[in-house]
Amino acid sequence: MKLFKKIFQIVVWVIAIGTLGVVFAFVQEKEEEQLCSKVNIDIERNPLQENFFVEENAIRTLIAQKFGQIENAPLKDIDVNTLERIMYSNPWVQKADVYLSIDGITNIEIIQRNPLLRIINKNGLSYYIDSNGKLMPWSPDFTARTIIATGNISETFETWKSSTIEEIINNDTLKTQTYLDDLYMMTKFILADGFWSAFVEQIYLNNKDEIELVPKVGNHKIIFGDLQNMEEKFWKLKVFYKEGLNYTGWDNYDTLNLKYNNQVVCTKKKLKSTSNNQ
Repeated sequence: MKLFKKIFQIVVWVIAIGTLGVVFAFVQEKEEEQLCSKVNIDIERNPLQENFFVEENAIRTLIAQKFGQIENAPLKDIDVNTLERIMYSNPWVQKADVYLSIDGITNIEIIQRNPLLRIINKNGLSYYIDSNGKLMPWSPDFTARTIIATGNISETFETWKSSTIEEIINNDTLKTQTYLDDLYMMTKFILADGFWSAFVEQIYLNNKDEIELVPKVGNHKIIFGDLQNMEEKFWKLKVFYKEGLNYTGWDNYDTLNLKYNNQVVCTKKKLKSTSNNQ
């Protein structure tokens, strides 16, 4: 009796395994025959930015040019790794994920890069540094609302596009060759503070390689110098604005100099001389 029961269990298992094998083979055959019914493209952008560097139509055009037709193509012929590499050929794509759904849909999820600072070098060439400290090209279609850095900046996008700000910071040789890391670090500090992000319009690198700030309010310039004691300099400047200029007037000074320790050196505007013609 026990032997018969054991034989019966073995037969049941063999039948079950055989049935599952047939089902899996059938499902696999159907999957191989299944066609792509639709391509969903989801683009994630920073909701605080009005930048549309990556658009759905541009992604569809890119796919058509470098991959070919996806809709109505067999799912087995759609290589998701190849599609992801194609997405990264768009210089404004930060991250891309491609996956296939069992209902025949090809899903493409993209995160757009977030420009933090726009560089306009001394030859008038523009590019951005994004929130991850990587250079990204300027777009002729969209101008991001960012802080702008201008002045004696010789760096070009082509020369520095393969270097990240983190690599520059950690490489003593690179640090002596560029001010991109200083401009980026200052921008991050400004944007992290509600007061300064609403106040600073532009960063300027003068011919002495000193950083100057151009405010949105007032007609004066701020000579910041280098980034040593950056937080302290910003703190004493904020105190001066709140406790000094609010009483003496925003239009009385031509220059605010932060290069000297523990003080803000102010230069008053020169009064225009007048003469009477007789």
